[in-house]
Amino acid sequence: MAAASRLETAHGSWQLHRYPQRAGEQLQAWCGADLLLMDAALERGAAPSLVVNDEHGALCVALQPQQLWTDSALAALATAANLQANSCLPVAVIWSTQAPSCAEGPVVLRVPKQSAYFEHQLATLHAVMPVGAELICAGMDKHLSPATAATIARYFGHVERHRGARKARVFTAIREAGSTIDPPLNPSYYCPPLDCELTGSPNVFSASSLDIGSRFLIENLPALNPAHRVADLACGNGVLGLCAKQLGLASEVHFFDESAMAVASARANWQALYPGETAHFLHGDGLLNSETKFDLILCNPPFHLGHSVDDFVGRRLLMQCREKLSENGILVLVANRHLPYARLLNAHFRNTAILAENRKFRIWQAESVA
Repeated sequence: MAAASRLETAHGSWQLHRYPQRAGEQLQAWCGADLLLMDAALERGAAPSLVVNDEHGALCVALQPQQLWTDSALAALATAANLQANSCLPVAVIWSTQAPSCAEGPVVLRVPKQSAYFEHQLATLHAVMPVGAELICAGMDKHLSPATAATIARYFGHVERHRGARKARVFTAIREAGSTIDPPLNPSYYCPPLDCELTGSPNVFSASSLDIGSRFLIENLPALNPAHRVADLACGNGVLGLCAKQLGLASEVHFFDESAMAVASARANWQALYPGETAHFLHGDGLLNSETKFDLILCNPPFHLGHSVDDFVGRRLLMQCREKLSENGILVLVANRHLPYARLLNAHFRNTAILAENRKFRIWQAESVA
């Protein structure tokens, strides 16, 4: 049964969809934490100056804040679509790589998945919120760390932990006078294939160690033929594209990710390794806004939608690859063995084959149908 798409509350009724919409969607565009945040913010009678980490736009539609602070291009697209569908005014988007501005009024924050990113956001908010402004945080119980209140307290002092409801919980704190606290240092790690240190940002996948799927793909890159235009899709800190460049596989490298911090990290690592050389970086919905056709696409796709295990993101990226490969272009994909990519690849590409496999991963190679 498809999930409900109309949210009915005491404060209003809205039609809400996840982005991108899909037939028979099983997941709602809101959760219990969103509902608690709506209640808490609307009870205060003032529109929030800022909403942080709205996943699908439910908070922005209900609360009409001045700004949305987010890392996710997909979240921004979902929010814009739901605002328009409900005849709401647009909300300004501030990307995670910048600091938002905060006027009087509460700041409403969905607790993010990555604890380091949460700390980064709390430190930044403490620096930009005016004294006396209230921070309202919430998350689903099953996703909250036992240290959530202590983490907020590290940056804001006294924290009020409210009674749980809807399988979620709210925490509130007031911005008190006092000096700002520096956020944790950005993660980094030594990358043996590149023989260098790679930096990341707090919300970048595997920012503090080389992901084992990417490592397996990198080990097998020498089996590939050189290509002119190469895309690192869902690039994270850019390690696949950087290795392709180092091995002489790529004349021109393009990096794509829906995370603003990922794209910024890939850019920083490229500039550190190849100063003065040009690469291309695009923050958005995969390859959709690229006009380039690629001779080789490298991809280690996500198989989560937020906290939910769902290979829809990966399958969608594969369909984008089908449209953006050049004639005789090659897609190389690393994925967990249990993910059912074989049928999709055989249906939409030519000469699908397993390039390599181990106990955990398969590396698929497929050719363009053009």
